[in-house]
Amino acid sequence: MISSCHRFFRSNKEIYSFAVANQTRYSSPQLQYFQSLRIHKDKSIPSILNNLLINQMLQYDWVVDQGPKLIDLLYSICGTRITNFLINNTIGKVFTAGENLESVERYLSQSNSKISYIMDYCSEALEGIEDYEKFYDENSSIFRQTILECAKNSEKKNMIAIKVSSLIDLNLLKKINQARLNIFEMFYKISQGKQTITIQQVFQYLKKEGINLNENEQKQFIIGVLKQTYNEMEIDEITWRYRVQPLFMFEADLNNNPAIKYFNNLNQKDIFLFEQFIERVKYFMDPALNNKVCVMVDAEQTYLQWAIDSFSEQMEAHYNQNYTLVYNTFQNYLKSTKQRMDYEIEKAEKFRLNIGIKMVRGAYMVEESKLAKQYNKENPINNGYQDTTTMIERNLEILIKNIHKSPTKVFVASHNEQTIDFVKDIMHRYSIPNQGDVLFAQLYGLSDHVTYQLASEGYKIYKYVPFGKTEIMIPYLMRRAQETKKVLQSSSLQTLLLIDELKYRFYFK
Repeated sequence: MISSCHRFFRSNKEIYSFAVANQTRYSSPQLQYFQSLRIHKDKSIPSILNNLLINQMLQYDWVVDQGPKLIDLLYSICGTRITNFLINNTIGKVFTAGENLESVERYLSQSNSKISYIMDYCSEALEGIEDYEKFYDENSSIFRQTILECAKNSEKKNMIAIKVSSLIDLNLLKKINQARLNIFEMFYKISQGKQTITIQQVFQYLKKEGINLNENEQKQFIIGVLKQTYNEMEIDEITWRYRVQPLFMFEADLNNNPAIKYFNNLNQKDIFLFEQFIERVKYFMDPALNNKVCVMVDAEQTYLQWAIDSFSEQMEAHYNQNYTLVYNTFQNYLKSTKQRMDYEIEKAEKFRLNIGIKMVRGAYMVEESKLAKQYNKENPINNGYQDTTTMIERNLEILIKNIHKSPTKVFVASHNEQTIDFVKDIMHRYSIPNQGDVLFAQLYGLSDHVTYQLASEGYKIYKYVPFGKTEIMIPYLMRRAQETKKVLQSSSLQTLLLIDELKYRFYFK
């Protein structure tokens, strides 16, 4: 076996030399520090070899770009059982903790005491499911089980992550997304460039559209929807966007108001499906509240995101009253994120909200660009990597600065070491303690050296731990492949540390 390993190291000498040569970011003492940590010491030899193989493969653009087609080809040739086995024991081993909660429990039982975890059941909207309602109910049940698992070890403050599209009919989600955009557009039509509109202007607009509200309905809209009094006749854009929702999750009687029905234009079947969605959310959010287990609402595609924001806002208002329990996610590769972030800050200050925000660069860039081209629309993605860097740094500074003004928790979910150093500097500048309201996170299988360094420096650090059945994990794995390609192309330290661990095992070092 040792002779085989000798051959392995000889054949990979170029890879190792490349990895060493590309560590321009680190001084020799820093490299020695990372090597001394042996962050891969708990991995088996086959696991390390698999990591190296996958990391090497994902550096080739054609492998990543053709990934979905390659997987479809595997399924057609090998069948479901063999293909799932291959996926689970190769790329699945690198980026996921397994197929079920039990496999996550095994992983956590061997985990680092300084690191907390975000358990991420990677279910999302999929095509071709026979019984969608059963699929959504199962997802809600697994989210609940995951929350109860987190509650068993409360001092770790482990969290869970969810995708809204795993809980609600996809077509309904698209309708609600469009309804929210229509609500925004209505304000602009009425205001004609002014900062505020009046209640009477709203009712007059609705009347022109054939919606006549009686006195009780007007009263319900003013007091129930807008949360204002008859003396407060003017509405600014922040209040309009925050208060007027396409559908209300926790004040269901407001959904019967003619104005709300006009905004969402949904039929009875849609309303029934929405009510089912609310029950699913409550099923796992109520134990989350009781056990103080935080819930990350992941970002998704732009054609769903405004609806997801609507639900996240309402969940924050309902569950974050005394404690930041619900976090929303902002993708900074989108041009629209600057406007969304400004709105979020103004909203938090105006209504004194406990908000939780997870900041990421983004995970749907390939799909978004493809859709924009297909439908001949403006690409929502920033023009380049530097624009995204400028965006995320600008938004992170605003958020961290805002911590002293209103209750704000900021999650920096990043593998980019320049971004992490930037955040550390901002925290120091604004006197934010390492164990305060700024937290860090990296994905399972990526940038372990960053995670360990942050933990050793005393920052509050989390590791995303994805799990799920092979079929539902494939979209997640394809996005991780895209992200890994970028991470590996920018830094080869991960490869170096994996090979170093093999050297330790066979006394070559």
